[in-house]
Formats: sequence, C-alpha cells, structure tokens
Amino acid sequence: MTALTNNLSASLARAKKQIKANRFLRWWLGELSAMVPAWMRSSDLTLEHYVLVPMDQISATMSKPEVASPRVAAISLSASQALRKTITLPLATEENLRQVLEFQMEQHTPFPSGKLYFGYSVLSRDFAAGQLAVEFVAVPRDAVDSAIKTLLALGVDVRAVFLGEQLSAGTMLNVLPAALGSAPSPLRHGANPWLAALVGLLGLAALAMPLVIKREAVVQLLPLVDKGKKGAEAVSAVRRELDERVKQHNYLLEKRQSSPTIVQILEELTHILPDDTWVNQLDLKDRKLTIQGESGSATKLPGLFEKSNIFSDASFGSTTLFKGQAPNTQRYTLAIQLRAPAMPASAASTPAVPSAVAASAASAVSAAIAAGVVNPASLAAAAKSTASAASAASQPASGVKKP
Repeated sequence: MTALTNNLSASLARAKKQIKANRFLRWWLGELSAMVPAWMRSSDLTLEHYVLVPMDQISATMSKPEVASPRVAAISLSASQALRKTITLPLATEENLRQVLEFQMEQHTPFPSGKLYFGYSVLSRDFAAGQLAVEFVAVPRDAVDSAIKTLLALGVDVRAVFLGEQLSAGTMLNVLPAALGSAPSPLRHGANPWLAALVGLLGLAALAMPLVIKREAVVQLLPLVDKGKKGAEAVSAVRRELDERVKQHNYLLEKRQSSPTIVQILEELTHILPDDTWVNQLDLKDRKLTIQGESGSATKLPGLFEKSNIFSDASFGSTTLFKGQAPNTQRYTLAIQLRAPAMPASAASTPAVPSAVAASAASAVSAAIAAGVVNPASLAAAAKSTASAASAASQPASGVKKP
C-alpha cells in the first residue's frame, strides 16, 4: 500500500512539473487561480500549520513540544546546518529534476546522495536560452535522523524539515523525503472539508432521489389498486351469482331431458314389438325397463331392441321360455336399459342463452367499474335484470313444439 501511494505521489509530482514546464498551461492556470475566491484558496499550507522546533534545541532532556491537531511538528535548520546553492540546468531536465540532482550530487556537495536529505525549488526558467535556475538545499542525514529519533521518543511525529533562511523569505522547502514525513493534507484546511461534506451529501441525495420518486409513485397508485381490487371482487361476485342462477334455471330442463318420457317409451315399444306380441306387465325403475308378456316369436325380441334409439342391452330375465296361454306363444320377461336420448337442437341451445347473457352482464359491470360508477345497489340490480333476461331467453318461442 505504501509503495502504491509513493508511486501515485511521484506520478502527480511529475504531472505537476510537466504543467509548470509548459508556458501556456502555467499562464492558463495562473489566470484561473486568480479567479478563485480567497476563501477557497485558504487551503494552501502556511507556517501556521506547523509547530517549528529549532534543530539546536533538540536534545534528550528537552520538554515535549506542544503540538495541537491539526498542526504538525517541523524541524527548523540554521544556515550553518545546511548547504544552499543555486544550480543552472538545461530546461529539459525539469521533468526528471530529482533524478538529475541525485546523479549530480557529488558534483555539488562533498557527500554522496545516500548521506544527504535534499530539496529543491525552481527559481526561474529561461525559455530563450533553454536553461533552468534551481535552488538546491541539502542537509546531513545523520543529524536529521538523530533529531527525528529524539522527538519520536518524546511522542512527536516530525513531518517536515525547513531551512530557517527560506522560511524568513517566505519559501517553504521541505527537504524531508515523502517516505519519512509528509505535510498535512490541504483537504483538512479552509473550506475543503465543507466542500467535501457537501459533495458527499449531494451524492447521497442523488442516490436516494430515485427511491423517493418511486415510493411516491407507489403511494399514488395504492388508491387505484384498491379501487381495482374492489371492482374485481364485485365482478367476481356478480359472475358467481349469475352462474348459480343459470345452474338453477337449467336444472329442471336437464333433469327432464336426461331420460325419455313414458309416452316416448310406449310409442317406441309399439313400433318395435311385432303384432303377435303383447305386454302383460311393464315396470320402469331408474333407467331399467322390465316387461312381461306373451309372444309368438319371443326368441327374436332382444335383437329388435338393439336397433332402437331409446332401448339397449335387452336380455331375457330367465333363460327358459315357458308356454303361453294362447296357442303357439311363449311367456317372456325382458330387462331393457334406457339410452339417454339425444337433445334436440332447440333444447340444446336453450342453456347457452343464460351463459351468453351472463357474460354480457359481466362485461357491462366491468365497464361500469372502470368508469367508477359501481355501487352495491347497481350490482344487485344488474344481477336481477340479468337473471330475468336469462329466464326470458330460455322460454320457447310461441308456435314452437318442444319435445
């Protein structure tokens, strides 16, 4: 994580140097910064953000410096404790200025780069000559490390090392590497914390706003949903009542048409039985007909009933046929099953009339509910009128003979 942070800081520093090296970008950024209000530019670090501890006063017997948050501790060096000089370099080296200074460290100081902490700042750029004026400051690493260790033992974290002469001139050049200490974040000062909080609140509002809008839409739809639910329940109740009335209307008709009438049975027997056959006794129970009598051709009787549209499964009640009272006759007992007669076309269409009326009434009730004019009284009236229409539709027309 530390390596990632260092790489990011180095990338940002290189980008900053490249921007500064571009003449147009420096002018453009300068014009933009001049337009920023003063209260928004107050996040720039100043000496007020640091508690300066002089290098000469740091010792193991010193009292702990008072460092109140958000201020941090910094070591102040005297002119005799640091090497300060101005170096002229090609303008193209600004992009990798730290690496160039490290490479040329032994040319400007009697020490290798591993023995020093150094910092630099660009004083001027001569684009015509292609040169760069750099102020170079270097301090012995051993002395700074010893002072930092002493302050850490006292519970004070050192974030920067400055040269006192530069501070007097208004220049804040930290020679301490970023790996050992860093300046306090500008985001914690000025209006930046408030701006960050405002951005966070706006982000939360942007996330919550769709949910609030959807909730309001759902709340507005609830009355419509309740109205539709009540309407659906009313339609369902009307439909159940109409179905019940249709069922009651069709019951007697279905009961009557489920079996042939006595007149039809006698008429069919008259057509089937031959002239030499007569019936002494006839018994009808449920759908089983039993006849007894005498016939001159009794053995042929079961076959005659198989061709009938009313009778089926004719069989003798006894395997033995006895001699009848009349000459050349035999006594017989036949058990015959009744078929369900085919419903005439006029009768078959009759039950369908109330169903069609019921469907039409249900559609009318649905339309009334959609219009918002349905009440219990109107539903009862619709059911009553529909039942009356169904009853009238089921009655045969005048002049039509029913079976």
